[in-house]
Amino acid sequence: MYAFSLDGDDIKKFMNCLLREESFDIFRVHSCEITTFCSFKIDGTPNKEFFDEGKAPDKKCPWSLLRPVVFGLIKGKKLPKVFKLVLAVPSDKLPLLHDNLEEAFLNISYEAGKILFTTGTLQKEFRLDKQHDAAYENYIKKLFKKLGLTAI
Repeated sequence: MYAFSLDGDDIKKFMNCLLREESFDIFRVHSCEITTFCSFKIDGTPNKEFFDEGKAPDKKCPWSLLRPVVFGLIKGKKLPKVFKLVLAVPSDKLPLLHDNLEEAFLNISYEAGKILFTTGTLQKEFRLDKQHDAAYENYIKKLFKKLGLTAI
């Protein structure tokens, strides 16, 4: 697990990357919780009946599909009281990071003007080494560096 945070202008820059740009569109939404004028909870599971045949996402909806919805819930003059988002790397991309990754998550938690990130992984088979964790942490570090964000 890798934990880090962002300060000041980097929070605004990150939220812009998350909500207005395609920077995180590769990820799938595992869950999302937003508290503004009321609480909203999204589990990320697609309603297959809503989509045309063969067009529904497999397990979880892509962030690109939910991004405008979440942006619509957050935008306004007041910041949300709580914003929690769990993003997952799509299963077809996991082997590109490490051969033993079953799941890889990025947890984003914003509350009281602070934003905290944690990563989490699930192995296909148990191993004592943490190479799968290190591979995913490096991927996240490179992504944030590419976006010009300085993790603390």
